[in-house]
This record gives sequence, C-alpha cells and structure tokens, in this order.
Amino acid sequence: MVTVTIGGHKVRMYDSIDELPIVRFHRYQRSLLVDAGVGSDMAAFDQRIERARRFLVTGDTEKAGRELENLRQSVFLIQNSVDTKLLSFAALVSEVDGVVCEDLSDEGLRKVCEMLAKVPVGEMTAQLGAVKKKIDDDLQLYFPTVFNDASVKEYYDILRRRALAVLDGIIRGEDKPGETAEVDRLTTALITYSKPQLFSGSDGVEVTFDRQFEDLCLVLSEQVHVSSKNLTVLEFYNAFDFVRERARQAEKGQKRAV
Repeated sequence: MVTVTIGGHKVRMYDSIDELPIVRFHRYQRSLLVDAGVGSDMAAFDQRIERARRFLVTGDTEKAGRELENLRQSVFLIQNSVDTKLLSFAALVSEVDGVVCEDLSDEGLRKVCEMLAKVPVGEMTAQLGAVKKKIDDDLQLYFPTVFNDASVKEYYDILRRRALAVLDGIIRGEDKPGETAEVDRLTTALITYSKPQLFSGSDGVEVTFDRQFEDLCLVLSEQVHVSSKNLTVLEFYNAFDFVRERARQAEKGQKRAV
C-alpha cells in the first residue's frame, strides 16, 4: 500500500495486486466500467451526445439509441451528485486520517468521498491515474493472456493515423488541417470505436459484471478449495490461471484418449 497526502488528508490506499483484495478490485473495476460507459459529469454528458450523433451520421441507429439510453443514466448520476470516477478511487482507499474504510457498498464509498469532499477533484483523479497505471502494469506483467487487450492497440493505431493525417495537412499548408474529410472519418472511427453497452435493466453491464464475478468466485472456491473472496488480486488470478491450465490439460488428455 501507499500513503499519500491529499488536500491535507493522510490517505492510505492499495496500489499493488499482491495486497489489493479481489473484492475491492472488483468494486474498483465496476466503478471504472460505469464511468467509461456512462460517466457522471458534464464531459461525459457531452461525450454521450457526440457519440450518438456520430452513430447517427454512420446510419447506426441502434447504437445511437443505446448511447441516448446511457445519456439518460449519466444525467441521473449527475443530478444525484454520484461521481463514478471518485467511487473507483474510494474503492482503493484503506484509511483516511487513521479512520479505517472497509464498507464497499455504494453508501460506504460515498462516505469516503464525503471525507475527502474538500479535496480538489483534480488531486484525487491524478492519484487515481497513478495507482491505476501501476495496477494495470502489474496485471499485464503477471497475467498477459488475461489483461492484454488487442483492441487497445487497434484503437491507438487509428489515433496514430489521425495524428499523421493532421500533420500531413499542416505540411501541405492547409488552412484547417484538422477538419479534412480524412481526419473527420478517422475522428468518427475513434469516437464510435467501442460498441455502446446498456447499463440499465437486469441484463445491463453492471448486473452482468457482478454475476460473472460471483460465478468465477464459486468456480475457483470449488476447484482450489479456498475462499476466493478472501484472496488478493494476485492470488485470485494465479488460481484462475491454475484452474484454466488444468482444464486445458484435461481436455488434451481426453482428446488423446479418444
């Protein structure tokens, strides 16, 4: 763990997968998932509108409709002062000024945010960014087959091509190099790259995410005979890798026996 001073508060938080409990990691990931897909500030509000507009431009009315539904969710969160990014930060906080923070419910995480209410949001998001990078780097180092997302590389390839298109326009001396048809096409590709997912209802992303986590916990507890929810992130995904490899070997054995 790491101890940092934020806005005059002494905050102790998890920053490594060998200490971070898997239940906290799940809660942290869930808040990041909602923040990415819905958001809870005016920047997210504007992003949902722009994505819906771009989907309509490409003729994809179904995805545009999903973005508008997520826009409704975003407005609800904004109206109720629920900051999803700060909730993900709160999920990693172990103590604030010596007060232990163990309640991972929505209400418990909001109380952590209230304890840090006078801290500039920029300070917390900056700290979250630093810790998130360390956790992501560790996960990709230890479990590359689980956390190495090829789609991220494809996204950055489009981003690179857009930057090159703008630079090419500058070299050619165009008046508005960032507004050419090619740049606009690549901009649309970036904005609409990820498929919008629905977050409302019993089949929404949040509910599905929780169910999948519970199912995985049950499988691991049954296969390795441990209480999976008491594991750290490192232990949890080590167990997951072990069970997955054992299943592969069993499948190979069955094929050889046939």
